[in-house]
Amino acid sequence: MSPLTAAAAAALAIVRHPRASGQGSDPVRLANPLCESAVCGRFVQARVALFGKILFVFAVTYLAVATVKAAAGVEPLWAPGRESHLIATAIALVIWLIARRPEPMAPRSLKLLDAVGTLGMSLSLVAMGHRYSELAPWGFFAGLISVFHVVVSRAVLVPSTPARTLAITSLSFAGMVASHALLFAPAAGGSRLIALLGPIATSATATALATVASKVIYGLHKDVRKAHELGQYILEQKIGQGGMGEVFRARHNMLRRPTAIKLLGAGVSERELRRFEKEVQLTAELSHPNTISIYDYGRTPDGTFYYAMELLDGMTLQELVERDGAQPPARVIHILTQVCAALREAHGAGLIHRDIKPDNVFLCRQGGLPDMVKVLDFGLVKQVVGEINASQTGTDVMVGTPLYMSPEAIAAPDRVGVCSDLYALGAVAYYLLTAEPVFDGDSMVEVCGHHLHTRPVPPSHRISARVPPDLERIVLECLEKDPVRRPASALELQRRLARCVDAGTWTEADAEAVWSTRPVSFDTASSGERTLRDTATLQVAFEDRSLA
Repeated sequence: MSPLTAAAAAALAIVRHPRASGQGSDPVRLANPLCESAVCGRFVQARVALFGKILFVFAVTYLAVATVKAAAGVEPLWAPGRESHLIATAIALVIWLIARRPEPMAPRSLKLLDAVGTLGMSLSLVAMGHRYSELAPWGFFAGLISVFHVVVSRAVLVPSTPARTLAITSLSFAGMVASHALLFAPAAGGSRLIALLGPIATSATATALATVASKVIYGLHKDVRKAHELGQYILEQKIGQGGMGEVFRARHNMLRRPTAIKLLGAGVSERELRRFEKEVQLTAELSHPNTISIYDYGRTPDGTFYYAMELLDGMTLQELVERDGAQPPARVIHILTQVCAALREAHGAGLIHRDIKPDNVFLCRQGGLPDMVKVLDFGLVKQVVGEINASQTGTDVMVGTPLYMSPEAIAAPDRVGVCSDLYALGAVAYYLLTAEPVFDGDSMVEVCGHHLHTRPVPPSHRISARVPPDLERIVLECLEKDPVRRPASALELQRRLARCVDAGTWTEADAEAVWSTRPVSFDTASSGERTLRDTATLQVAFEDRSLA
């Protein structure tokens, strides 16, 4: 190995793992007893694997170069000390293979692998240099430089506290001092201690360099932690993004309760922020079990608005239909009834949802009950712009999502009211029954035109399966162009659904049978949003990425 290897190792680490330089946004206490997040341990495990991989690659490269030289007759293929180099190479390979496994390692095992692996490689390279020095004086320095590469690479690649790095590095160089004492006897009348001053000074300098490097990187991790503290919440993983913000899986610092945190993205006007804040305050007052629970809300010092809500275990209706297709009428009634219950409370509080759609209705298992509905994102200011995909929420004039937008929301947004939410719910019901939207088109303008002027095809004409006439009639009445001809309230719609022939026939046993064959987990955000991107720096409490 050469001085280039350490620099290359560090550069490769930063390029492949930018979070090491404080640029990432993942949770960060790694392999630390205080870290309870599996994501934390996986990060350090990945760094230890990278450490082993890089040293293995460079060791193999050195062996390949030696083989080429031997083939050219420059040096012998085998020399005393080469076996120690092979042992160090094997140790690096073992570290890589163990740490790269997908199964998370226990913090204690990870720390042991780091320490034993580093010391094992260092001692093997000390032995290599010791054997080389029996042939030529430069052999000792070959071992010294090799150990230097190992400890500095570890300091750069593996997050660690300075004290831990100091201890491991000191033990790694102790073998070099012992090797020098055995190899080189002091001159006649000279002091052995004086003879050892050279290797001791070199080892101390390298140890100090590795410790300082570890301290700097560790300090950067602490800065990242301070830059990612959001009140009493610890952000663990980004799990979604929507038109106006990002969603993180989080937990409360004291309660340790699973939570979803939504952060409003940059580019939102102050007027929109004030309106959004007011509507979140209203949503937080809603207490119906079919409405997403808001735990907390506020602003960070840099003005970013956030709110904390319950983390749900399940899927959106959009995902349900995409995965399982059209739903049985009895289950559709069961779902719609719960959405109506949530809308009753919201409408009574003067809060119009304005964006009822399959992605904003979440089906989950809660309190041991399957098929529990949660209505998400009350009052989000979402607007439509230009020729965008009809299934997306845009950002310009009208509020809503084109595929589920009522005629009055298109023609006269100031007239949006209770019946607008019911129109959107009718469109959701249509989608659940047929697995197709009421209207589709190549552009937002075409879809909006259908909502304004085209009568919907009855669901029973779109699919071969039976659609109960009473349920179909209710769905088509919800989709009337004139709000006056729709159900007057969520309560009225709920009562009409209860009178359907199939009402109440979807039992808990039916729901349990579906959920038991298709388990889901907390991998889904309670906001129903999916795509990811980086977030701006804000005060959010990420924990340290370090080996204690």
